Amino acid sequence: MLDILKSYFRHAAKYYPKPDDAGETTYFSQVGVDFLIRSAKALQGLQPTSSLFSQHENLLKSLATSLQVLHDDLAVHPPPDYLFFASLLYLRWPLFYGWDKESIKTDAGRDLILAILRYHAHVTRLRTDIEEGFYNTHGFTFERDWPYFVEHAKELGVVLPPPAVQLLKDPLPLEDAQVQEERCSPSGDAVLEVRVDPLGKRALRDNASAHSWLTMDRDGATA
Repeated sequence: MLDILKSYFRHAAKYYPKPDDAGETTYFSQVGVDFLIRSAKALQGLQPTSSLFSQHENLLKSLATSLQVLHDDLAVHPPPDYLFFASLLYLRWPLFYGWDKESIKTDAGRDLILAILRYHAHVTRLRTDIEEGFYNTHGFTFERDWPYFVEHAKELGVVLPPPAVQLLKDPLPLEDAQVQEERCSPSGDAVLEVRVDPLGKRALRDNASAHSWLTMDRDGATA
């Protein structure tokens, strides 16, 4: 069973079906969905001490890597939507119904769940023909299942990291800045000191010269 599953996913990583393939090939039909579900159920009972459990871990790692690499290299490859749906279908049984979830509670399982979450978050639009002609052919509905997938992933502690927070959203207005650069200017560039009085006027002075302060209004006019 595991060898057949490995062969299936090796093909899935390179499979970009044509829309008219729906229902015409083993991979793009209810037969493929049924195979994934039956495989997931059969392998759910693997014990962590068995050699098959380790082989299954390698399969999950390979899936996570393939999904991430193909997604990051869209300039060369089309979006791997089929691999996304196939991976999601395979994890659906142990994640939704596996009471102990031993087969996916490992680092490899979590990595695959995270790869699926990232793909869904970053993809512009999933292929509806694969969703309708593949995922939804076994009585499942992707639109209904996806929120459950996200919630069950959270139960395992797998969530998408928040987007990078921009530390300084808006640049500080010049009139609010108190700038004092280095006084040493070997290149001969002017070193300016900026001050702002309570009325909002800016005062500038070249510290390398003996010039007095030059006061400016907010609109730049000298005063």
